[in-house]
Amino acid sequence: MAKILLTWLLLSIGVCLYSNSQANEDISVNNREYQLKTAYLLHFAELTEWPELKPVTICLEGSSALRTYLPILEGMKVNNNAVHVIVGEYRPNNDCRILFLSELTALTKPIREQAKIRHILLVSDAENFAVNGGMIQFSLRDNKLKLVVNLSSVKDAGLKLSSKLLRMAEILE
Repeated sequence: MAKILLTWLLLSIGVCLYSNSQANEDISVNNREYQLKTAYLLHFAELTEWPELKPVTICLEGSSALRTYLPILEGMKVNNNAVHVIVGEYRPNNDCRILFLSELTALTKPIREQAKIRHILLVSDAENFAVNGGMIQFSLRDNKLKLVVNLSSVKDAGLKLSSKLLRMAEILE
C-alpha cells in the first residue's frame, strides 16, 4: 500500500513544479512541493537502516505546511510495520524514527544528541540544515526538489542510507 501511494504521489507530482497562472502557480507549486516532501519522508523510512527494528514514527516539529499532508501516512506500512505520525512539539519520549524540523533554530545541540543516542533521522527544508549538522535537507533549486545529505551526521546516529537514496542526493561529508 505504501509503495502504491508513494508511486501515485510521485507520478502525480511529476519532476517539474510548474503551473500556468501566477496565482494558481504559487498555491499549486506549494501544494505539490509539500506532497512530494511527504512522499519522500515515507521513502526515507523505506531506504534507511536503523540499528534495531521498531515501528516507524515520523514526527514533525514546528509549523511547516507538512502538517496538512503528513497525516496521510498514518497507518501505512514500511517493512510490515505501521507508520505512526506525530505532529506538534518534539518530545524525547515520542520515540521518533524520523524527525522533521521546520526551523533551523530547532536543530539544537540537545536534538542532535538525542538523534545520536536514539538513532533519529533528522530532516528539514530549512536552509543550511545539512551544513549545520542536520542529516537530510530538502532544497528547492530550479523548480526541482533536491536532497542534501550530511553523511557524517547520519553515520554518527548509527544510521545507514540506501545507495538509492544517496544517488539522488548531494553528499556533504
